[in-house]
Amino acid sequence: MHLTHPIAPYQGIAPEDCIFVTNDQMIEIGMGSLTQFWQQEMYPEAPLHLYMQLESQPAGRNLLLGALLARAEQIRALQPQVKARLYTQVAPENWEMVNFYNKAGFKADDSEDLYHFPLPIWPAHPPVACNYASVALRTPDEVQGFLNRMNAYRITPLDADFLGQCMQMEHFTCIGYYRGAHAVCEALLTGQGSAVTLVSMYVRADYRRQGFAKSILGAAADILRPRGVTQVSARIFSRHAPQVGLMRAAGAAKVRTISLLPGIYL
Repeated sequence: MHLTHPIAPYQGIAPEDCIFVTNDQMIEIGMGSLTQFWQQEMYPEAPLHLYMQLESQPAGRNLLLGALLARAEQIRALQPQVKARLYTQVAPENWEMVNFYNKAGFKADDSEDLYHFPLPIWPAHPPVACNYASVALRTPDEVQGFLNRMNAYRITPLDADFLGQCMQMEHFTCIGYYRGAHAVCEALLTGQGSAVTLVSMYVRADYRRQGFAKSILGAAADILRPRGVTQVSARIFSRHAPQVGLMRAAGAAKVRTISLLPGIYL
């Protein structure tokens, strides 16, 4: 078995973060990569995230995983003052890979889950000294500013094209609470008919545990209820306590697990 790096960036990934494994006949049997990003807002306890992609025939998996773990430790060593999490994504039904990562020491402590809940009926009480308003999306700068604020609290970023698709739907709703010119909490929902999706929502860390999340959902419900909306769907990460708590408060029912996210702390 042999490990090699590409001589140039591969699909936008730096050569040192991309590894190919070949057999003794120099036939490629697998490929893995690491993508690093910061998620200080969602996971302050381990803000450096390393997403690992690994696709290989069984013969090359252990060698490739070992090389990726070594590279992850190198990245981690460059920033010793912060804790890091290395994780990957596996389909729930892919028991072969689930067992592979379990044996390698990855913990199955996170997943992306789909929930449904009825449109909230609790009142929208604006927090003290906050202004409630629709998010300004009239200019490219306003759009990019909103996306930057949302993406600071997301694992997978939203882009302008996706936001444009959301805006074309019947029940597009984008609202927030503001103190002066500073956004405190914003929510994006969209959908058609009697159902909407809570695409994204955040509350600034210094304003959490003050009822902002419930209040902004209540405000959105006041907008959507007269239009005949009765149900909301949302995707959450099971390791993120605020998201789990919001689903519990909304009386949400878990529909299914979309993907497993096994990981280890470095």
